[in-house]
Amino acid sequence: MKLIRGLFTVVFLLPLAAAVVVFAIHNRAAVAIDLWPLSLDFAPPLYILVLAIFVVGFLAGGIVAWLSGGRARGRARKERYRLMDMERKESDSKQADTAATGGLPAIAKS
Repeated sequence: MKLIRGLFTVVFLLPLAAAVVVFAIHNRAAVAIDLWPLSLDFAPPLYILVLAIFVVGFLAGGIVAWLSGGRARGRARKERYRLMDMERKESDSKQADTAATGGLPAIAKS
């Protein structure tokens, strides 16, 4: 697993980090932002604006994906509880059978 993580870092994350650094170096010009109804205006560098938009989009996508999986997670949780209940009942039944036969195996009737 550590080998896969290291390979992922080298193959994907390092080139991505290099691309972000190159993008930031080449796009340092200030961009005027005027939020009209709030009468708020500022001038961040272009690379900060673009990277902030990507981060917000990434987080929004993660939230949407998490919310859309809620029904499946709930169904899996119900099934897990149902399975645990069935296993508990089976264990109780086996213990009751063992206690009723005095620890001897039951004889199968045909």
